[in-house]
Amino acid sequence: MAAHTGVADLWDGVQGPQTKPVPITKTWRNDRDPTRRRATFGVRYPCLEVDIEKSADLHAKLPARFDATRRRSVPGIRLRLLAPNLIFSDTDFRECQFHWREAQGESKVLGSTFKDCHFERCMLGGTLFDRVTFEGSAFLRCDFGASQFTECQFINCMFTECTAENASFVATEIDPTAFLNGMPFPVYNYETPVRDGEQTEAQVVADWVEVRRKIAAQLLRSNTDIHNSANSDRGLYELKRAELEARVQALRAQSLKVGVLSLLLRALRVCGEWLVLNATKGGTSLFRLFLAAMFFVPLYALLLSTSHVTFMNQDCHLNSFQPSLVLQQLARATSLFLAFGYTAFSGGTLATVLLTATASLGLLWYALVAEVIIHRVYR
Repeated sequence: MAAHTGVADLWDGVQGPQTKPVPITKTWRNDRDPTRRRATFGVRYPCLEVDIEKSADLHAKLPARFDATRRRSVPGIRLRLLAPNLIFSDTDFRECQFHWREAQGESKVLGSTFKDCHFERCMLGGTLFDRVTFEGSAFLRCDFGASQFTECQFINCMFTECTAENASFVATEIDPTAFLNGMPFPVYNYETPVRDGEQTEAQVVADWVEVRRKIAAQLLRSNTDIHNSANSDRGLYELKRAELEARVQALRAQSLKVGVLSLLLRALRVCGEWLVLNATKGGTSLFRLFLAAMFFVPLYALLLSTSHVTFMNQDCHLNSFQPSLVLQQLARATSLFLAFGYTAFSGGTLATVLLTATASLGLLWYALVAEVIIHRVYR
C-alpha cells in the first residue's frame, strides 16, 4: 500500500478510519488478476481487509467523507460484508474486492443497498448477492464473473466495459440492454502480447458471442420471473440479437462441403431472423410495423395513381387532389397493402406481378404483427 501514496493517505492520513484495515495473509500465487477475459485483468489483489460486522463499522472502518463532495472513497481493499442490510451511499469503490473464501462456502452480500455508488475496476465475481439493491450506481471495468444475483435490483445503473462470464441472475430486476451494452469483448486487455498457451484474441472473440447469448437468456428469465414486462421485452430482444450473432458466426464458419443448398437455406433463415429482430424489436413492439404501414400505404396510393391498374373496373388514376378522391385512393391502397382487396385489382402482366408483390408484402406484415400479438398474449 505504501507504493500508492494516494491510497495510503486515505487509510492512514487525515481521512483514515478509526479502526485500521488488517493485512491479509497471502494464499494466492499472483499479485494481480491474471485472466484477460475479465475486465479487472492486471488489477492488483488487495493486501488489506476490512470486516463490516455492523452498520457502525461503515463510519469506524472506512475512510471519512470529503468535506467538499460529501462522498467517501474506498480504494484498494478487500471488503467482507458480514452484516446484512448495510446501506452504502455516495461511495466510490476503486480496485476493491468483494470476494473471499470461507470454510462454509463462498462469500455473500445480504440485503444491502448501494445508492449513488461508483465502482471502478472492482472484483465482484464469485459472490452471492442476495436481495441487494444497486440504485443510481455506475460500474466501470468491473468483473461480475461467476457471481449470483438473487432477488436483487439494479435501478438506473450504468455499466461500462464490464465482464460477467458465467454470472447468474435469479428474480433480479435489471435492464438487459444497459447491462449487455456495457459488456463488450474486453479488447483493452489484448493490447499486450499473449503468452504461450493463452487464448488468442480471435479465440476469445469467438467465445464471446456465446457468453453474451447465455447472459441474455439469464436476464430474460430473471425479469420474466418478477413480471417486469419492460425489461422482459428488452431481454427477449437482446436474446434474439445474441442468437442472431451466434448464427451469423456459425454461418461464416460453415464449409461449402455441407452443400450450397444447405448454406442458402441457413442464410435465408438468418435473413428472416434479422427481419423479425429489426422490424419488431425481437417480437416485442408494433411501433416500427405501424410506421412501415404509414409509409407504404401512401406510396401504394401514389403508384396506383400513376398506373393503368383498375379497381372493380374503375381506373385508379388520380386526376385531382380533392379530399374525397384522395381518401378513396388511400382506401384502395390500404386494401392492397392488407391484401384483402387484391382480387378487385386488375391490369396487364407487369401490373399483375407488381400487385402480387405488394400484396405479398402485406401478408408478411400480417405475419410480423401476429408474432408480436402472440408474444403479448402469452407473455
